[in-house]
Order: sequence, then C-alpha cells, then structure tokens
Amino acid sequence: MTDKTKHSSFSHPDFKNEVDRLLFTRLYIDQALATSKQSAGNARQHLKEAYETLDSLDSSLSYMNLLTGASLLQMNTDQVKRLQSVYDKPYFARIDYQKENEEKESLYIGKASLHNPENQSQIIVDWRSPVSNVYYDGRLGEVEYEVNGETTQGYLSLKRQYQIEKGELLSIQDVDLTTTDELLQQSLAGKADNRLTEIVSTIQKEQNDIIRAPLNRPIIVQGAAGSGKTTIALHRISYFLYVNSETFHPSDLMILAPNQLFIEYISEVLPELGVDKINQTTLIDYMTKATGQTIRLADPVKKLVSLIEEDDSSEETKKLSEFKGSLLFLKIIDRYLNHIEESLAPKTDVMLEKFRILRGDRLANLFLHDYHYLPVYRRFDKIKGVIQNHLRTKKKEVLKKIKDVYDEALEKALYGIRNDAKRRKRVTFIMDTKAQRTDAIQKEARSTVRAYMKQFERKSAVDYYKELLTSRELLELCAPELAREDVDQLVQYSQRLLSSRMFELEDLAPIYYLHGRLYGLDDESRVKNVFIDEAQDYSYFQLAALRKILDTSLFTIVGDLAQGIHSYRGMRDWGVVKKEIFGEAHYFTLQKSYRTTIEIMNLANMILEKMEESLPLVEPVVRHGVLPSYHQLPAASLVQRMEQDIALFQQENFTTIAIICKTPAECKRMFTLFAASSVTVQLLTENEELEKNQITLLPAHLAKGLEFDAVLIPSLIERYKGNELDRKLLYVAMTRAMHRLALYSEHPEDLLLDESAKTKMTWQKT
Repeated sequence: MTDKTKHSSFSHPDFKNEVDRLLFTRLYIDQALATSKQSAGNARQHLKEAYETLDSLDSSLSYMNLLTGASLLQMNTDQVKRLQSVYDKPYFARIDYQKENEEKESLYIGKASLHNPENQSQIIVDWRSPVSNVYYDGRLGEVEYEVNGETTQGYLSLKRQYQIEKGELLSIQDVDLTTTDELLQQSLAGKADNRLTEIVSTIQKEQNDIIRAPLNRPIIVQGAAGSGKTTIALHRISYFLYVNSETFHPSDLMILAPNQLFIEYISEVLPELGVDKINQTTLIDYMTKATGQTIRLADPVKKLVSLIEEDDSSEETKKLSEFKGSLLFLKIIDRYLNHIEESLAPKTDVMLEKFRILRGDRLANLFLHDYHYLPVYRRFDKIKGVIQNHLRTKKKEVLKKIKDVYDEALEKALYGIRNDAKRRKRVTFIMDTKAQRTDAIQKEARSTVRAYMKQFERKSAVDYYKELLTSRELLELCAPELAREDVDQLVQYSQRLLSSRMFELEDLAPIYYLHGRLYGLDDESRVKNVFIDEAQDYSYFQLAALRKILDTSLFTIVGDLAQGIHSYRGMRDWGVVKKEIFGEAHYFTLQKSYRTTIEIMNLANMILEKMEESLPLVEPVVRHGVLPSYHQLPAASLVQRMEQDIALFQQENFTTIAIICKTPAECKRMFTLFAASSVTVQLLTENEELEKNQITLLPAHLAKGLEFDAVLIPSLIERYKGNELDRKLLYVAMTRAMHRLALYSEHPEDLLLDESAKTKMTWQKT
C-alpha cells in the first residue's frame, strides 16, 4: 500500500467508524463461535476476555450494548468453519441501499453470512445473496434486483470497498463501478499464488452475469485467456449450491478438469467458497470408472507430440481422431445400438412343456418399445419380471389343465373298463403319468425363466465397440455415409491399435456412451450438475455423450477456442455445441483479460490474429507493465541469458516463474542444461504438484489454465511453425504471464516473430 493510499484512507471521514465496525464484527464472530462450542455462561466469559485482549478496545465501545444484548447464535459445523476462515477478513465491501418505502440499510458483504437472531439484522451478507447483486452490477442511484422471480427496487447511495489484512483495516475506497476500481487494480497487480482465493471481492459485471445466469439451463462461455473462466465456473458452483442448498448436495456436482495438476491448482479455492466436497476429476478418470472396466489408453500426450512434430502418420491420426470426435460417429453408434437392440430382442415364445406362456413378439414389443426408456440390458430385468408373473399365473392354469385331462381319463377308466386287471393297469398308468407330468412341469417351471434368459448374450461395451471397429460388414451397415476406402482405413487402423490391446482417448467416450446405453450408470457415476473447464479440448462426441448419458441439462462449459490445442478432435465451433448438443444453452463471450498487462496482451494478440477461427482480439484491462523482451542469441548462450532474467524477476519479488517449452522433449533438454546451473528448476509433469519458490519448467500443453508472475519462452531445438497447432501452443504460453514475458531463440521466426513484433517488444540481438 502506497503512502498516498494510506493517507487517503486514514483521512477518510468514516475511517474511525469503519474501524469500529470491523472490530465489532470480529467480536461478534468470537461470540458466535464460542457459543457454538461452550455454554452461554462460558461464552460471555470468552467475550469478556476477547475485549480485554484487543488493543483497539476503546474504539469499539459504541458497539458494546449491541454485543451485550445480542442473542447467542448456535451454528452447525460447516458454519463454524466458514466463520473461522473469514475471521481475519470478514467482509470486503459495503453498500448503503434503501428499498422503496423502507429505511436505508448498510450491508457488509463477505464470503460468509452472519446475522443477529435477536432482531434478524445482517452482520455480514453472503456475496451470493440476491441483494449482493447490487454491489456487483449496480451503479449509484436507482437500482433493482430479483428475489425468487420478483423485482425489488430501491436506491443505492454508497458502494464501498475495503482492504483488510489480518483483522486490520488498511484502506477504504468509495466507488461507482467495480470495473476500474482500485481494489481490482491491486488484485491484478498482486502475485499469481494468491489471486484465485481473493477473486470474490473483484468479480466484474460481465463475470457476475454469468455466475448468476439462470441455473436451470446449460451455459457455454467462450472466454479469452485471463478473462476469469475458471473463476466464473468455481463461483457459479458456489452460487448454485447456495441457491439450491435444500435440494442439491455438493456430491451431486462434478468438476471435469483437464488434468490432476489443474485440480491441485484449484484445490485451495473450493474450501474458500464453501464447496469442498465436490467430485473433482478428469474426463479420463471419470469415464473409465463409470464403465467399470479396465481400459488401457495410449498416452494422449504422445499423440499430441506426434502431431506437433508432424510425423508420417499425423494426417491419418488427425482424420480418424476428428471422425471419432464427430456427431456423425455418434449417429453411427446410435445405429449400431439399434442393431444390437434388434439382435437382442426376444424372438421365441416362452414355453412350459408344450404350453405357450408368452408370445415372443409380445416380449419383443415390450423390449423395443415399452421399455425403450431403459438401458438395453436393464430391460431384461423387466422382461424377466413379466415372464415370472405370467409363469406364476399360467403354471396354475397348466397344472389345472393337466389335472382335468387326467381326471377325465381316470374317470373313463374307472367306469368304462370292465376288466378288473385292465382297469387297475390303466388307472395306475394314468395316475403315474399325471404325477410324472405334474412333477416335470413343476421342475421345468423352476428353470423356465433362467433357461429363457440364458439365450441373451451379455457382452461388455468394450467388446461391442471392438466388434464395430474391426468389422467391415458392421461398419458398412451402420455407416452408409462412409466411402469404402474410409471404412478400410478405419478397420486397418483399429486392428493395428487393438493388436497392442490399447485404445485412444477418442475411443473412451464411445465406450462410455455404449456402456451407458447398454447397462446404465451406477449411482456414484450419475451426477446432476457438471462443470467443464478447458472445454475447447473436448470433442463434440465427448460433450454429447455426457449430455445424453447423464440426462441432465445442468452444464457449465467454459473454454477458449484460441487455446484449442486438441482441435484435431474436431472442436472448432461453439455454435455446434449450442445448437446440436445443448439446444437450450445460454452463450456468453468474455473478451477482457484480467491476467496480463496491455503490453503482453498486445504481443499475444499478434498471434491470435493469425488463428483460423477468426476470434476477436482480447481486450486487456487497463494495467500497464514492462514490454515483453526478445533475446536473439545462439543456443549455447540461451540458458545463461535466462538465468540473468530469472535473477532480475526474483529481485522484483516475483515468486511464481515458469519456463514454458513447446514439447516435453524440449523441457527435458532445458532441464538437463539447467542441471549445471545455480537455478533450481522443477520439471513438471501432469501428475505432479506445483512446488512453491521454484522455477517451474513445463510444456505448453500442460500450462493451460495456469498463471505465473513471469514467463520465459525459449526455442532451443524445437521451433514454432506457422501451423494451427503451433500458433495455439505459443499463444497459450504467452498468455500465462501476469507481469513479465521474455522470449529466446536463435532466429525470430522460431517464435513466429516478424518485423511487426519489434514495435511490441524490447528486441536484443547478441
């Protein structure tokens, strides 16, 4: 905090009153926490001791009566944890708001709510509450907000922000808009390692609109690098659970993250938002677990690297990956499922001895039509129940018919045969035959259902999928759109892949989809609300499979097509996702970047302009910094120059510094070179955690979603070419930097730099 800020804050006419209010709030939290742990008498004693230990006791005397007369507040365990977590910073803003025909209220907004049960006054208002929307969206003057579909109107006379650290009020800022306020600027100027946990106080209007968008419909967010996509997703989760606290539990929600590294990165944020019991996983882990089978997948990173390096098989790989990720392939799988259903549908009658219990066509109609809403194999449970019910009824009828037939024959023998010997022989035969047939029918009835159901073959989704991919006959039946040469190529490719008992990532969603349609999901895998980050790296098939099998419309999908380094899977247009997969989705765009400085973003926009998607340029928030630097130098001098820059960054107290290379192989080369250096470098892989106070060395594909104070981008051996994938990798690497960006190569074109870049950088040639 600068001297100017200190002076303006301390000289603020309300500064002393605000100090009193902060102290009062912390004392009230003390009392509430103590009440939840102790008896009322002990709580009063605890409160007295709290007064005696606080240095600023005198300034809080105006609140003494309020505290003394307040009712004791009992809280559950979660509430206690929430208040403990915000004790040092109970709120971050205040609004003075007057509803129509009511008195003006001063409302203090924080991460947790706290009220006085004696008079129901709000000590702290939760940021997710409807009235808090006035802080995020409203300007001074006439404002309105919605509560349960009804509009509440009033007048906003004050919007105030606070900087509070360790229970001490450091500064006050009165604002009108929250887009260019001092608190936001301080947050953006801060270090990368604490930004996510502090974002709730600086949510901007366009972000707030998405967080509070209708919760009963899916939303898709195309957000530029640094626009707060991850932040929005996490806060929308928190907001959703706040609004639906009585009907949804955190376990009903799932976050699909790009990798374990990303999950670790956001792990500190969720408890801050009070949603730490949510299932956080990756698409691979979720779909593999949901199928209940061991599915060996070829390393997706190796495929990506092969595409980056453009090896001999890359064109075939891209073509088939895009096909498997397409909605056409989904249509083919649906036809295949229809074929499976038809082949499994009951065709024979259910018989008990020579008597028909149920017609096969009746069961087929039940299977194909009446029970079509069920997964295929779960329909057999229904079919089995129908047969059992009919069998119970029909068995009695059959036994009665047998009894009647033999009783009639017995009566004829008794009264129709005069010869005693013949009559006895005939009667004995009839009675024995009756007993034998009755016993046989009883015995057969016990196994009739089991014997009938045994004819229906049970195969796993994996086996069915293998069968489709390796059968020209099946593919020609289910995929009439494919030319013969395309079918041959797919079969040959699949046979080569499956000979090693491996699948590709693009095969996982079709297997998951087949499993869901054939067998359904267990309760643990069936979630009601899904949040997908880095969704640009998904295929259309993957998103459609999740939508159809989970059978929910509650999706929050955020991504950036400019960072779609896996676009070979087919994802290039959010319009397809919106119209053909989530027909009722809301679509939002975020073009403002809150991460990088104007100077860094100007350079990154130069790469963005060359993208095939024709995306609009990113608008950096007004925060200037140092120009990015480019060092043109021989490869032998590269590490030495980087060491010097790292030392300079560390002198500026930047604690998160990353070296981002094009490929994992390039990272290993750099790691070897730095082994002889005085700089300690952590070579990061997907399943490792970021270590603090170390220089992080990682490939560009792994950097998505992360941010660092300073970023260094070298081109040692691997150069960035002018193709779609390389441009996106370089764009990802550049947009990880918050404050400093430095690039190094022997030739400018190795980093896609041309003459126009010279005006956007400091350019040094060694």
